Amino acid sequence: MATLEVPNRYLAAAPVIVTSPTSRCGTTLVQRLLSSSDNALIYGEEIGLQMQVLTGWFTGQLRFLERTGQAMDAEFEQALARTLADWRPGLMPPSPVMLKAWIETYYQMPVILTHHAQSISRPVWGFKRPTFSRDTIKGFLALLPRTKIVYVFRNPLDVVKSAKARKFINTHKELVTFCAEWAKNMTEVAELAQDDRVLFLKYESMLEQRDDHVRLLELFTGAENIDAGVFDLKLNTFKGSYDEGYAPDQYIPPAKLTKSERGVVVNETGSVMGRLYGDLLDAA
Repeated sequence: MATLEVPNRYLAAAPVIVTSPTSRCGTTLVQRLLSSSDNALIYGEEIGLQMQVLTGWFTGQLRFLERTGQAMDAEFEQALARTLADWRPGLMPPSPVMLKAWIETYYQMPVILTHHAQSISRPVWGFKRPTFSRDTIKGFLALLPRTKIVYVFRNPLDVVKSAKARKFINTHKELVTFCAEWAKNMTEVAELAQDDRVLFLKYESMLEQRDDHVRLLELFTGAENIDAGVFDLKLNTFKGSYDEGYAPDQYIPPAKLTKSERGVVVNETGSVMGRLYGDLLDAA
């Protein structure tokens, strides 16, 4: 990608990003734990989506400028000298101008959110959104080098039970796609395990060893005095009808899986599931 010269005041932004291989893995639990602290606030999936789109656009533009920047600059000079005789409806400013424009555009969001976080005495801030791919996470780490990634994963059988209850999975095709996404993201994001800015959290271990994981989150993110009582609140959906994937008390129990559905989960996730949840794979 094109070489960036980003002002240090922009690079100081250090969001905590909570993500997972698919939905229903525990990102909301981690979000709520961090936000229960004295000094942290983790925004939800709308901010996550906006930052994902911005990061995708910015990294795409960097690749575009790397490929075409020299030609763009030549065409601009020809247009300025009134010697451009070719059809160029996509004429653009010089690549350094476009690069500066994109730097100023991209970093406004994290910088303004940083300043706002400081103004409300929650200097540790971030956002959560499931299913960030390896490449999206790498984009965050490259553009925001002080960021920290909390990657929470959960065994795919329970994930699918929860997703089915929420009506995220309604057909065989959706089940296959969902399981394949879990396996693909788990495999690819594992490549980032050596980066000390990435923390992998096993959902089941979080529930079994609450105090240890609260302390781990505090040490990794800088959040202070996380309220472990958050674990006791059973909230996993909106208020509404079970038929819509909601619940009157905002907790919907996991759905049962058929033998066929369990077979799909094993077929699509087996190699990855076997490494992380071998006992469950054997039982399935």
